[in-house]
Formats: sequence, structure tokens, C-alpha cells
Amino acid sequence: MANDKIKTSFLGVRYREHPTRKHGIRADRCFFIRYKVDGKDKEEVVGWSSGGITAEGAFKLLSTIRANLRTGAGPRSISEMRQEREHLEEQAKEELRRKEKVSLTFGEFWETEYYPVAKATKTWRSVDTERGMYSRWIGPAIGDIPLQKLDAAKIEDLSLHAQKSGKSAATVRYILAVVSQVWSKAVARGIVTGECPVRLVKKPRQDNRRMRFLSRDEARALLEALAERSQDMHDEALLSLFCGLRAGEIHALTWGDVDMVNEIIAIRDPKNKNNRHAFMVQEVRTMFMRRHKGQEKGELVFPACNGKQRYWVSDTFAKTVERLGLNNNIVDARQRIVFHSLRHTFASWLVQGGTPLYTVAELMGHTSLDMTRRYSHLAPDSLRKAVMSLQGKLEAQA
Repeated sequence: MANDKIKTSFLGVRYREHPTRKHGIRADRCFFIRYKVDGKDKEEVVGWSSGGITAEGAFKLLSTIRANLRTGAGPRSISEMRQEREHLEEQAKEELRRKEKVSLTFGEFWETEYYPVAKATKTWRSVDTERGMYSRWIGPAIGDIPLQKLDAAKIEDLSLHAQKSGKSAATVRYILAVVSQVWSKAVARGIVTGECPVRLVKKPRQDNRRMRFLSRDEARALLEALAERSQDMHDEALLSLFCGLRAGEIHALTWGDVDMVNEIIAIRDPKNKNNRHAFMVQEVRTMFMRRHKGQEKGELVFPACNGKQRYWVSDTFAKTVERLGLNNNIVDARQRIVFHSLRHTFASWLVQGGTPLYTVAELMGHTSLDMTRRYSHLAPDSLRKAVMSLQGKLEAQA
């Protein structure tokens, strides 16, 4: 590029020509403006003719800067003009982002932010359940409402609608929990601030404690039917029935937790930081001996098909219960037989056999004796015996 700047017909505007690059039929020109700031000469590059700059355009820019210098208002250089322009552009972008935040609906955020992350981080069963809840309940109720306008009143309407439609308290609480998770994600994204409005809504409560337990004949029939369809499902049911284990505790068992010599099972209780132990009856010990094929201590006792830990009970259990008719004509959810009913049966049989409630609580891993008191009605003879032990206490001794 040539070193000498060439003057134009516009005072204060000069240019250099590019040694090789053309713009049209002549060399591409780079324009400069020259002016005084506080008595000192200052020169700045305006731009190239190939970029749309002309001598006349450069002079208009120079005239603006000179006027600003005289009045003391506005940018006093091209760099200041650029900074002002960038500042205005950022303000415009910020205003656009603000408007987008204000108008972003719950449904839009669900589709673009929450649901994609849930699919990538949660189990397919949880994702499927949440998607169903959104499609049936959440979306129709609050999907079109901007997140920033979501309040407790709208969420309470959602809750009441689900309850009036016959949804259980547990299901309604799950629905509200999903809304709360979406809100938390929106807070993390900077879309909303403050306390989640779900916290201001009273959650429905219902006595979900299972009251029904299996009879000996029902338990025997169920285990036999399960053995015909799935040995794994039979063995899990056997373990819950005779040791009182939850499904999650069974699925987390490794062979290192199974002490065949002392006939003890170490249980990793997800609901209690203090892990407990279960004790093997002969049926359980025989089952473990049959299953053990030299696995390492760290291997799962009941792995999924891919060798990893299971996180749900196989549909085989519910299908077998249905085939046996154990839930025929049962409307009350607490009376229906589910996998957890086996654990309930374990406790019920113990109490019927005279086991003290405190002992049952320890074996079940209950954090409170109140959780075990539901079984007290199964031990009327024990209670009567305790009271009758007082008989004759005040009689004079010979």
C-alpha cells in the first residue's frame, strides 16, 4: 500500500490506494479524516470504498465530529461513535431479551429448555410420566401463561381441577412437583426470580398407607404364579415377603451384602441413613444359594438385562396379580395388591405372630414408631395379654 495520503476536494479528508485490490475499475481507497482535539491533530481511519465509504461520506462524519467538539455534546471521535453504537445495540438486545423473558410461556420453556434436559438426564419412565402429566394436566392449565405471570392462584386452579377429576393426592402432588422443577430450571436460566408459587399452594393429603396384606394362600399362589413367568420376579417377591425389603433396596443389593454364613443381609436403606440388617429364613437362603454362580461381591444380585441396577418393578408382577384376580372389584387404592404389599404383609404377619411393634419397626427400618402403629390392630391378643398382666397386682401377698 502506498505511504502517501492523497487529499480530496473535501477539507480534512484524505485517502490511500491499495496497491493491488480493485474496487470497480480503480484501486480500492481507504479514507481518513483529520481534525483537531484540544489543539492537537488527530487522524482516524473511516473505511474502504469497497466497504461503502466515499469521500463525501467521510466528510459528513468529520462535520458531525467537529460540531460535537464545538458544542461539547456527543461523541468526539470515530472510536467514541463506535462505542456509542455498540452501547445502543446492546441496549436494544437487552430490551429484546427482556421482552422475550416477559412473554416466554410455561409451555415454550417446557419444550425448549426443561423437557430436552429431562430426556437427557432422567430415566425414560420418569420422562414418560412427566410428559403425560404435562400433556394431560399442566399444559392445558398453564402452558399458555407467561412464566413471569405464573402465580399461586393459577397453580391452585390446576391442583383443584386434577383433584376434581379424580386424581389421587399422590398424583396431584407429583404434578405440582413437576411444575416446581420447571420453575427451578427457569430460575437457573435467569427467566424468573423469587420463590416458586407452588410453595404457596396447599398440597392435598391422603392416607396412602396400605391396609391390605396377603393371606398365606394368596402369598403361596402369587409366588407359584410368578415362578412360572419370571424367576427373577419370584425371587424379588420372596425376598420382600420374608425380609420386608423395599423394591429399591432389593435392586441395590450386591453379593457383598449377602452373608450366607451368618444368614444376614445388609440393607442400604435409601430412606434411612442408618443402614439395617435383614435375617434369612430358609426359603430366602435357598433362593440365594440357587442364584449365586460365583459372582463377585460388587455385582448386583438382581441386575437388569444390561447388567446395571433396576429402578422399577417389572410389569410381570402387576400382570400376575391381575391374572390371579387379587385386585378384582377393589376400588380403594390402599386395598390393591402391589409389590409394596409384600413388605406390608411381612410386617402384618410378624405382628399377628406376637412380635412387639418396636421390633417390627426396627426390622422395617421405620424412622418413627408412628409408622408401625398402623399394625397394632392386628395384635389384639397381645394387647389384652399386656393389660391382663396387671390383674391381681394389688392383692395382698400371703
